[in-house]
Amino acid sequence: MFSSIIGHQNVCSVLSRQIETGQMAHAYLFVGPEGVGKSAVTSEFIGTLVPSGTDATKVARNFDEKTEKLKSSISVEQIRELRERLSLTSFDGSKKMVFIEEADYLSDSAANALLKTLEEPRGDTCIILRAETVESVAETIASRCQILRFHLVPEKIIRDALRTRGLEQEEAMKIATMSRGRPGVALRLIRDGAYRAQRETAHATFQTIMSSSLPKRLGLVASLLPKTETDKSSALEKILDTWEEVARDRMLDGDSRFTPILDRIRESREAMEFNINPQLALEHVVI
Repeated sequence: MFSSIIGHQNVCSVLSRQIETGQMAHAYLFVGPEGVGKSAVTSEFIGTLVPSGTDATKVARNFDEKTEKLKSSISVEQIRELRERLSLTSFDGSKKMVFIEEADYLSDSAANALLKTLEEPRGDTCIILRAETVESVAETIASRCQILRFHLVPEKIIRDALRTRGLEQEEAMKIATMSRGRPGVALRLIRDGAYRAQRETAHATFQTIMSSSLPKRLGLVASLLPKTETDKSSALEKILDTWEEVARDRMLDGDSRFTPILDRIRESREAMEFNINPQLALEHVVI
C-alpha cells in the first residue's frame, strides 16, 4: 500500500493504519505545496478502497467553453449534484469516495452546501479535499476534516526514488534539484520533455529580467508579448503562470525577495478581469 509514493511516510502510515483498522475519518483535508504529492496519495488511497473506481467521484472547476479557461470557482450546482449522487445506494456496496481537487476554489455557496454533507456524514462516504493551505479553505469546512499536511520531500529521497526508476545518477540529481522538494514535479519533468524545456527556459528568462537594470527589464518584458493584440491576453496568462512557478521555486529556496513578486503576479491576474493592458500587467510585476 502506497508503495509508489515518494516521501510522505507519516501521511501514508496514518492512512494505512486507518484502512487496516477501519477507523477512517469521514473527511480529510490534504494541504501542501502544488506538486508535492497530494493527488498521488489520494489516487492510491481511493484505489485501495474502491478498486473498481465505480464509486469514486472527482469535483473540480469546470471549463468555460466561451472563454476557453477554467471557471473561477467550483459552483454550488456542482456540490448539489454531488450530494444527489451520494444519496444513492452504492453500486457494489463499497465505500463512496469523493475527491474535491481544489477546495480553495469552492464558492461561498458551494462551501455552505458542502458543509451540510460534512455535518451529516454517511458511514459509507469519505471525502478528500485538496488545497495548498488550511487558511485558503473555509474555516467551517476545515474544522470538520482530519487535516494531513504534506511537506516538501528531501532532495535525497527524491533522487533515490528516481534512481530506482532507472535514471542515471547525474540525471536523477539534476531533476531532484529542479523539483524543489516536489515529487509530482520531478515525475512530470521526466515524462514531459516540453514541460521540462519550458521550465528551464522560463527560469533563465526570468532570472535575466530580474537581474537587469529597470530600463532593460522593461525592454525585455515588451519583447515577450506577441505583436497582434488578439494573442497578447493569452500570452500574458501563460507568462504569469510561468513566472509564478519560478517565483515559488525561489521562495522554496529561501529567497524572501520573491514574496512581493508573487503578490504582484496575483494583482496582475486580478487586473486581467478588467482587461488591463498586457504589457502594463507585466511591467507591474518587474518594476
